[in-house]
Amino acid sequence: MTTVKVGTTIIKIYHGKGRLRPGCEEKHYDQFTVTYRENGKRKRENFGNLAKAKARAHEIAVLIERGERDVLKLTNADRSSYLSAIRLLEPHGIPLHAAVSEYVSARAELNGESLLAAIKEHVHRQHRVIDRPISEIVDQMLKAKKAAGLSNRYIWSLQSHLARFASAFRIGIGSITAPLISEWLESLKVGPRSRNNIRLSIITLFRFARGHGYLPKGEATEAEATLKAKDTGGKIDIFTPQELSDLLKGADEESRLYIVIGAFTGVRSAELLRLDWSDVNFERGHITISAHKSKTATRRLVPILPNLSQWLASYRNQVGKIFATRAARRARSIAKSWPNNVLRHSYATYRLAITHDAGRVALEMGNSPSMLFRNYLELADEQTATAWFAIGPKRPKNVVAMAQRA
Repeated sequence: MTTVKVGTTIIKIYHGKGRLRPGCEEKHYDQFTVTYRENGKRKRENFGNLAKAKARAHEIAVLIERGERDVLKLTNADRSSYLSAIRLLEPHGIPLHAAVSEYVSARAELNGESLLAAIKEHVHRQHRVIDRPISEIVDQMLKAKKAAGLSNRYIWSLQSHLARFASAFRIGIGSITAPLISEWLESLKVGPRSRNNIRLSIITLFRFARGHGYLPKGEATEAEATLKAKDTGGKIDIFTPQELSDLLKGADEESRLYIVIGAFTGVRSAELLRLDWSDVNFERGHITISAHKSKTATRRLVPILPNLSQWLASYRNQVGKIFATRAARRARSIAKSWPNNVLRHSYATYRLAITHDAGRVALEMGNSPSMLFRNYLELADEQTATAWFAIGPKRPKNVVAMAQRA
């Protein structure tokens, strides 16, 4: 005798011998009988092998423990169907109730469409997609962007972001999911703004891949399913007019030129170091930030304000790069000791305080008006701003006093 126990329920299996029907040569075979009680009556079920008998005994014991004795009243046809389903699922290790639940949920999502037909369509669509390694798609996209004439700055940014991404994922793009991308972005030791910039580069890559048949068309990409990092912005540090005045007094000529252009135009430091003297239009009073030198890959004009015009007067006949390699390195070295982007922040603050026109200042700086309002509004009053833009190579005494009062 063999027993199967589930909880406090014990089901007995008896091993006996059965005989073939009369008229045949008498032969015996193994027979395993599962016995249990239902509604006070003794029940028996016979099986040709022990494995099937144990499976049925375990099923009965589970049902008894759950109090589901009515299920024991299954007909032979129902029981045969059940056992067939169990055999079909056995190679996959999926319980019958889980398989049925998944099937019902899938049919509900398909609004009555055949599940098998939907799967065949999905497989057919997947076969039309040519999965390619990330690194190959990155190279292909960068070549396409260069051929399209996009700015060197933009292409450099894409290359920098996506080289790291390709190095982390040496697999086909079709195997990368949104959670994998999010986990990788979170692992980077960067702030929210840099993280969002890298995420945008990855989205650009995935859209390029979709357009070239490496991802399913007509579907949102996994990169687009990732969430942006919350960017609350950092603390905005600015120089006072007196601090700028003191800084200029102690600077050499090259450093002074870097400081005054940054302080009185708000041009980004990276953009500033790419400028040539040909970008400075003394006659019309503006500096051209061309698309290939701009961080945003868009051309803009920055006004040369009266005090900056005085600082630049002695350079009117200069040609070539404003800052040679040595001067650029020196400028970067000096700026490291300052608060982050302090010259640009200072210009935005004081320029907005004087003009009261966020749209105008946004165009000059290559930013959005909403960003200016959010970060720079009311950081300084108009009197302090006037003192800032009155700082020239030869400042009158009343301007010095104004800067000191501010």
